[in-house]
Amino acid sequence: MKNQTKTVLAITTRHIKVLSLATLMLFSSTSTILAQDVENSEDNPFINYDQRVEVEYKQRHSKVSRASENLLADGIKIKRDLTILKEIQEQRMLAEDEIPSDDLYGGIWVSNKVNAYDILKNSSDTMEIDLTGFFYPAPDATKVTSNFGIRGRRFHYGIDLKVLTGDTIYAAFDGKVRMKQYERKGYGNYVVLRHINGLETIYGHLSKWLVDVDDVVRAGDPIGLGGNTGRSTGSHLHFEIRYLGKAMDPKNVVDFDNMVCHKDLYVVTPESFNTRGSRFATKTYLASNKYTSGSVQYHRIKSGDSLSTIARKYGTSITRLCQLNNITKTTTIRAGKSLRIS
Repeated sequence: MKNQTKTVLAITTRHIKVLSLATLMLFSSTSTILAQDVENSEDNPFINYDQRVEVEYKQRHSKVSRASENLLADGIKIKRDLTILKEIQEQRMLAEDEIPSDDLYGGIWVSNKVNAYDILKNSSDTMEIDLTGFFYPAPDATKVTSNFGIRGRRFHYGIDLKVLTGDTIYAAFDGKVRMKQYERKGYGNYVVLRHINGLETIYGHLSKWLVDVDDVVRAGDPIGLGGNTGRSTGSHLHFEIRYLGKAMDPKNVVDFDNMVCHKDLYVVTPESFNTRGSRFATKTYLASNKYTSGSVQYHRIKSGDSLSTIARKYGTSITRLCQLNNITKTTTIRAGKSLRIS
């Protein structure tokens, strides 16, 4: 019995040693694994570092993604806005062979006379003028040196702005160059622009031209350099605004102190020309044209129209249409243009 007890104790002691050794080995192995995990977390069997890294990565990625999406959206919006702006600009621009306000001016387009519209005496003096897009012709000019009206024994049909020789002069509105001439006893070097809105503007005493006749210009395009040519006692810009060849006071249209138009819309009436001493002054309202009610009638040409179909529609003849519009029977009529009917 005593021997059996010793045997059991010996076995138990041996098992305890084995367990202790195993425990020690297990602890050593765990410590080694943990130490290795510090260097390489992917091998750690106890902590899911992959999930933590994934969460952290997704957070960083989502921020970058949102920023990229915002930048992409902004880029698309900017591109769209620029496309719309380009389309608007293209719509406002004239074709090279197009004459601005051609119908209003009766097809008259000459490059040797400022007021070439005596034949239009019976045209209406009433019309709404769109002034949007105006560009001040002399941004460097800070002073008006002479106003519209009687000046000594002469009538001054424009307004003088103090500029230096060489200052850039700009087109006031979109349009086309009708005249580029020199007048020794008057304007000196000058340019006349016909605009899409129906006005004409004159820029006098230039030292240099920067455009040629029939050039298409946008508001703000350089057209010449300030100077002292012609009838002038000092460098300045002589600026005129005309409608159907008749000069009106530019101050009624433009706020020269702030270099902008008073309003976006200006209504031309006979009173626009009734400045004392002006040869264009009149108290008589003249016959209407297509822009107001009256006996003069126009047809807006549509796709598929011809002289014969238009003549039949209005009970007139092709010959009469040709006479009224100064065209021939073989003239090509274009959609969007106006044809005088009566």
